[in-house]
Amino acid sequence: MPAPASLLLLLAILWWPLVLPLAPGHLQSPPTFITLNGSHLNHLLLDTHSSHIYVGAVNVLYHLSPDLQLLSWGKTGPKLDSPDCLPPIDPTDCTQAETTDNTNKLLLLEEIKGGDPLSLIVCGTVLQGICEKRSLENVSQVLYKTDNPVDTQYVAANNPRVSTVGVVVEQKGVLLMLVGRGYTSKGPGGIPPITMRRLTPVARYSAPAFSHEELGKLVVGSYSEYNNHFVKAFHHNNYVYFVFSRRDMWGKREYRTYVSRLCVGDPNFYSYVEVPLSCGGGYNLAQAAVLGYHREQPTLFVAMAMGQASTPTPTDRTALCVYKVEELDKALHGAQLLCYTQEGKDANNKEKAYIEYEVSSSCLKLPQDSLNEYPCGGEHTPSPIASAIALEATPAFTWTPPITAVTTATEVGHTIVLLGDKNGRLHKIVFTLFAHAKVASSCILSVSNSRTVLRASDLCVCVFQVTKLHVAQCEKHLDCHTCLSNRDPYCGWCSLEGRYLSSPDCCYTPTPALSTLPSHQAAPLVLHKHLIIWKSFTYSMWPCHWCVKDELCTHDKSCPRQHVIYNSRELSLPRGPDSCPCVWALQSSPLVPVGFDSELSLQGKNLDIFEDEEDYACVLVIEGQELRLPATLDRSKETGTHVFKCAAHQFRYSGKQFEYSAPVYLQWGTQRIDSAPHLRLQLYDCSVGQSDCSQCRAVAGNYGCVWCADETPGCVYNQSCTSGTMDTCPPPLITEVEPLTGPLEGGILLTIQGSNLGQSFQDIQAGVTVAGVTCRPLPEAYRISTSIVCELQASANATAGPVVITVRGSEKGESQQTFSYQNPQLSRIVPEKGPLAGGTMLTLHGSQLLTGQRTEQSSDQIAGLQTFLGSKPCRINEVSDTRLICRTSHSNQTGRVPVKVVFGKAERILDSVLFSYMEDPVITDATPTESFYGGGRLIYVTGQNLNVVQQPKMSVSNEPRERSEVRRRRYTHVSVRSPLVTELCTNVTSERMICKSPMVEPKSRIVRVWFEMDNVHIDFHTIKNKLFTYHPNPDLFQLNSESRGTPIRFKPGGVLAVEGKGLTLAMNRDEVVAQLGDKECVIKTLDNTHLYCEPPEEQPLALDDSDLPKLKVLMGSLAFDLGPVQYDNDLHSLVPLAAQIGLAAGAAVVVLIVLVIILMYRRKSKQALRDYKKVLVQLETLEINVGDQCRKEFTDLMTEMMDLSSDVGGPGIPFLDYRTYAERVFFPGQKGAPLSQNLDLPDSRRQTVEQGLGQLNNLLNNRLFLIRFIHTLEVQQSFSQRDRGYVASLLTMALHDKLEYFTDVMKTLLGDLVQQYVTKNPKLMLRRTETVVEKMLTNWMSICLYSFLKEVAGEPLYKLYRAIKYQVDKGPVDAVTGKAKRTLNDSHLLREDIEYCSVTLTVLVKSGVEVQPCPVKVLDTDTITQVKDKILDQIYKGAAFSQRPAADSLDLEWRSGQAGHLTLSDDDVTAIIQGRWKRINTLQHYKVPDGATVALIPRSQSSLGVNQFYQTGEKTPMLEGEEEEGLRLWHLVKPSEDPEIPKHRKSSMRERERAKAIPEIYLTRLLSMKGTLQKFVDDVFVAILSTKWPPPIAVRFFFDFLDDMAEKHGIDDPETVHIWKTNSLPLRFWVNILKNPQFVFDVQVTDSVDAVLSVIAQTFIDSCTTSEHKVGRDSPVNKLLYAREIPRYKQLVERYYSDIHNAVSGCYQEMNSTLTELSGSFASEMNNLVALHELYKYINKYYDQIIMSLEEDAAGQKMQLAYRLQQVAALVENKVTDL
Repeated sequence: MPAPASLLLLLAILWWPLVLPLAPGHLQSPPTFITLNGSHLNHLLLDTHSSHIYVGAVNVLYHLSPDLQLLSWGKTGPKLDSPDCLPPIDPTDCTQAETTDNTNKLLLLEEIKGGDPLSLIVCGTVLQGICEKRSLENVSQVLYKTDNPVDTQYVAANNPRVSTVGVVVEQKGVLLMLVGRGYTSKGPGGIPPITMRRLTPVARYSAPAFSHEELGKLVVGSYSEYNNHFVKAFHHNNYVYFVFSRRDMWGKREYRTYVSRLCVGDPNFYSYVEVPLSCGGGYNLAQAAVLGYHREQPTLFVAMAMGQASTPTPTDRTALCVYKVEELDKALHGAQLLCYTQEGKDANNKEKAYIEYEVSSSCLKLPQDSLNEYPCGGEHTPSPIASAIALEATPAFTWTPPITAVTTATEVGHTIVLLGDKNGRLHKIVFTLFAHAKVASSCILSVSNSRTVLRASDLCVCVFQVTKLHVAQCEKHLDCHTCLSNRDPYCGWCSLEGRYLSSPDCCYTPTPALSTLPSHQAAPLVLHKHLIIWKSFTYSMWPCHWCVKDELCTHDKSCPRQHVIYNSRELSLPRGPDSCPCVWALQSSPLVPVGFDSELSLQGKNLDIFEDEEDYACVLVIEGQELRLPATLDRSKETGTHVFKCAAHQFRYSGKQFEYSAPVYLQWGTQRIDSAPHLRLQLYDCSVGQSDCSQCRAVAGNYGCVWCADETPGCVYNQSCTSGTMDTCPPPLITEVEPLTGPLEGGILLTIQGSNLGQSFQDIQAGVTVAGVTCRPLPEAYRISTSIVCELQASANATAGPVVITVRGSEKGESQQTFSYQNPQLSRIVPEKGPLAGGTMLTLHGSQLLTGQRTEQSSDQIAGLQTFLGSKPCRINEVSDTRLICRTSHSNQTGRVPVKVVFGKAERILDSVLFSYMEDPVITDATPTESFYGGGRLIYVTGQNLNVVQQPKMSVSNEPRERSEVRRRRYTHVSVRSPLVTELCTNVTSERMICKSPMVEPKSRIVRVWFEMDNVHIDFHTIKNKLFTYHPNPDLFQLNSESRGTPIRFKPGGVLAVEGKGLTLAMNRDEVVAQLGDKECVIKTLDNTHLYCEPPEEQPLALDDSDLPKLKVLMGSLAFDLGPVQYDNDLHSLVPLAAQIGLAAGAAVVVLIVLVIILMYRRKSKQALRDYKKVLVQLETLEINVGDQCRKEFTDLMTEMMDLSSDVGGPGIPFLDYRTYAERVFFPGQKGAPLSQNLDLPDSRRQTVEQGLGQLNNLLNNRLFLIRFIHTLEVQQSFSQRDRGYVASLLTMALHDKLEYFTDVMKTLLGDLVQQYVTKNPKLMLRRTETVVEKMLTNWMSICLYSFLKEVAGEPLYKLYRAIKYQVDKGPVDAVTGKAKRTLNDSHLLREDIEYCSVTLTVLVKSGVEVQPCPVKVLDTDTITQVKDKILDQIYKGAAFSQRPAADSLDLEWRSGQAGHLTLSDDDVTAIIQGRWKRINTLQHYKVPDGATVALIPRSQSSLGVNQFYQTGEKTPMLEGEEEEGLRLWHLVKPSEDPEIPKHRKSSMRERERAKAIPEIYLTRLLSMKGTLQKFVDDVFVAILSTKWPPPIAVRFFFDFLDDMAEKHGIDDPETVHIWKTNSLPLRFWVNILKNPQFVFDVQVTDSVDAVLSVIAQTFIDSCTTSEHKVGRDSPVNKLLYAREIPRYKQLVERYYSDIHNAVSGCYQEMNSTLTELSGSFASEMNNLVALHELYKYINKYYDQIIMSLEEDAAGQKMQLAYRLQQVAALVENKVTDL
């Protein structure tokens, strides 16, 4: 601890500090202070190594020396910012951004233990609280910052009123910063309250500095509910502690204060535990805290305030409560122990510890030594833990107004607590007991209501000023009684002085000089003079005497070396302060010129005792160097004074300054004789700063500076001039005048530069004329001899002349430049109108417009020249002599206003023309909304007042691909501004204009698209509520792809076919221009991959020097040169004939054969191309033919679906509950899945087994065990693929309450999987579900996308299912084969022409006691079961399928009249049998007429003997008994008579049959069905793949993970990553959902509906592949159906992947929050114990292998994993182990 007298406080207060009045003569050294430019101060930091002080303020940092001298400063703000926007801030992107003050939130030293500090860590509120590092030597120097931060680098709170605390710790040689951050309502969500952050980038994690990625964090479910307010973070022993207040969500939801603790070496926060603090009397909100020491024991001092009701707002009543750190650690340890080993409960089974922050974990019952084995926790231990038992304390001190700061010190074994309050008062408290403290003193630091903040380094900071003062203010106690009663440990009564002093200020004795020391006790007094002024001792009322040569203050009257000066109360001489020896003045002048021999004379007194023993010397300190000069003594006998003459010397100093002040003192031998403080020598150099005669002569006369007329004249000391001095100076010399023109009215300022322009302002005050007109000089702008600024006066007429200066009415100087008075004129303006918003570039024409300006003038140098439109300023951008360009400002009203230009005092108004402010332009429509990156597409804009603007533009702000990649990968620290591209709009009228889409760099991310019309900026998306989209540029291939540049042959009358890719993404046929030579090639057809144009009949002329014309295609600004074209004509037709004759005569047979082969090959290739085109044409023709039918069908369907839409708006979609959904996805097709089971155990074993399963659950929460367990199972040969999926789903169930951990393990396993496939074929990864982790991924996607299914994709998917079912049921469906007339699947198409008609049945439905008739449409060809199903569909429309009765349990009864009741069934005695065939009964069979009345009645017991089964799946009924009798059933068509034909032969026969010709009648049916369902299919695909709404966080997270894996393993093939993403999401999840709606909805999917869904799912699969989708005549009809749509769907998929890839990454924290929420939401749905029991069966099966694997692992041995598994086995099945 430093000596008390040197213990200082730094105080920052609003006004000058006040010190309590003290008795005269007793005040210590006055306080040192520095005012920091009115800056609002936030934090103050003391560097103990250098004693330098760093102050963090609003917008600025200060660096102060120990004596409060400003060493350096640096700006931190203000900056353009908004808490709602993510940095970097682009004002075009973030329109609400404004200039924002940067409040300092963190100020820390980056220092390694035992070493010097490295840098200053500074964090503020702007840019989402990012941090930077600054130099400790110069705080303006930034050592590290990030201009493009990611979300993991947001550190401090972005709100000045929200707290942030931090502490720097060292872990294994790496510096980390732990930060506590309060809750903010604005900005990015999901930033945890406590995070651990790296201070240096780490390459292996791809993590930048200040990022918390891959490090620990306190995850909170709903931070706004807890609302933590942090007040302190500190490092003690091996722990980090946080002091904060928050809402107690576990208890009464009141706010309480907590202390949390975690291990320094715990990067995962496994050791996090917190305990509440109680401060008696209702003080519940921590305001300040500090770790101090009391009786050498670490102690936590906390200032607490009473809260206002149940709010976090403190009242004015505060208290100081004190807690021993030992007791605090004991409470934290106890909470951990209870939660580790006793499930958080005490001996009375009351909950005393629990898991907080909505984390889905729970306290466990681990072995008793778990906390000793894992003092910092582990993967298997519960966290975060909170204690329900508060640590109690009684207030030691209470105060009003609120205490805002606290720090401590220890003095002579006493604990001193220093408190600062809200009113700027400092209190010094002596702390004795934990519940008692006494105020030792108080002092006012500020007269204002300023908040005082003390820091643990004994510093405090308030608002505007830093002050340094003594803590010990002992002088105010003037007697021994008040001294002792105060009990201030810093002070004691100095018995020799008779004063109350701090210990170092009192003369020391062998025992302290306290008040208990008798006044008569003799003790030697030894004190150096730099501590106590010698004068005080001889003046004291106590008998102290001064030994001059020994420099001692003593009570003895004799000195070792003689020469004593007695106390003034003694009678002996010499006595009193007047007898003390000293040097008190300079006898010679203090002014000493340099370079000239000068002698000094010093005056002293009482120096007789130093005579004749030692030599004297004068010592001067010049620029830090001591100059020692011998001195001689001359004593005046009359006055008794001594004069010391120092040897002559030529003094010099190196600084370029006129004067230098050098301290001087006298030395006798080695002893320094006291000198007066003001004793200084003033050295000066006449030549410095006096460049001409006038400046030299202006120096004060006592300096003796003269202008010497040597060969090189200059200003020197008068005795140094040998050639004579100049008594008068040369005439004024004018070197420059600007400006050289001015208006007749004057009023502008003229600057005149030169030399000898007077020695004072009075010399030239009336002596400046310009062109003969007086110019009035300005005294404040006058610079002696060198510069005059004068105000130009008015002139009667335009004249010109020089500038003349007369000095003192005699010497004149005339400029070489000529100044001209001018009369500027205005003639016209262009344009004459503009919008109210301003921004119009107005050009004003005239003459002499540069009057009063320089010849060359930039906008920031224009002075004295202003332009106005009415009263509104027009900002000048450019001016020349004949033209002025300015930018109009905003106006509040329309109308015509005059144009005025002000030149100084001259005004010129253009009367002939007025400028018209008109209504701002409005845009109502802009089409199209897409463009290629190449731009140039015409955008047709309509609106009003468009022609008000002269140059409207279309502008695009985009982010290049490199920057987008860099942002996503989080590697950059360099900011790249978004490029801006514009295109002028043309053909502008009042209501219309045409703009070209600007060209942007391919693959850029479009930030913003808008129309710029002067100051009116209209964003494109606000016009039609639709974003403007850029697409990749199209590709057009060369006409002659085999030989580039070689002409192709064209026969007149045909068309030119050009192949390409992506041609219609952002262009239609009418917009494309094709040019063949100098003529147009008329575009006939344009699709995504082909362009067909019709050239002119005759060959056009070439546009260049070549012989043949070239085909050029223009698509907006994109131009494609596709090669030359050569026309075939009659002359050419003879050439092949002649060639053939020649060949026939002289060619060999071999050559002929080769030619034949080549011709055949080319013909076949062309034939294939023609077939492809023909197929497309046929399809297009067929679709046109069925168009009318499709429209009619679609209209009927939409009428039917209207009722469905109303159902969907309510509870109409029968979503499965989460448990059933999970069961069907996790265990598809498996009855009796674990989710539906209960743990079947005898009661005697249940408790033991459940305990064992609980321990197994803990083991599964150990990452090492789980990964080892999975890998061990997968290498077992008997572990089948079905087992892998089953185990994965069991693990999903068991870990469902810890999804964040489950995700982490899955990522680890997937990383291993990637490693395996990289060495083989990476494109095959995730294609199938062959490993445990692949099934885990399927389940994970299903969990994470459940809410997306319900909220977004569920409705269109359900509508698609209902639309399919409705359409299928409208046509005949064969009950035996499952084939339908209305389908998309040609293999399930009912090809035969079945005659049928629609029948409307009146169904009697019983509703309560009433019977209501309900019309139901069926077909006369429907079987009775099909009729019952349709009736049930109608009656229970919108209800869940499981909630309605089964058709088998009901009979259909036909009723006619009173007694006519006939029960209808699929089979009865009336059934028709023909040979081996028996037909199922239909309504047609029973001849049921249209309008017949039927009813569904419960089935009678007698009819239950007819059993039904399902032949083509569970959904197509067949009669079982008939098959056994040898009869074959049929419904609409008889199945194939050749059942013995093998399957592969059947399919090949069908293919051959289909290949003969496209059966147009059947294809028409498929196309009709396709056209009717098209909208619903599109809606589903768009819902899944659109980025109009944010993609699910899980998809973004997992796609980022795949990108990272690809980058990590050096996979740069985009196709591979595309395949991975497709295999992980569309093919793994969405296809499964598309094919099985029953996984999501409570519905029945029949075979006929399933067949349609299979085609749609296959289309979805084809859309996700990267291979080109080509079809031909032999292609399956299913692929032909969607041949035209698949390219469009492919674009949708590619855009979806691209948008996610280019989106700003950083969803890591958001993903964790989502997983935490999901864990809590659905964990109760999982049957955890059954899953664990099923998993144990696999452990039991492979027990030995798993144990061996665990024992082979070193880390597993250390964690005793094998032993713990043996414990599980012993409990679950009494297995005998090696325990």
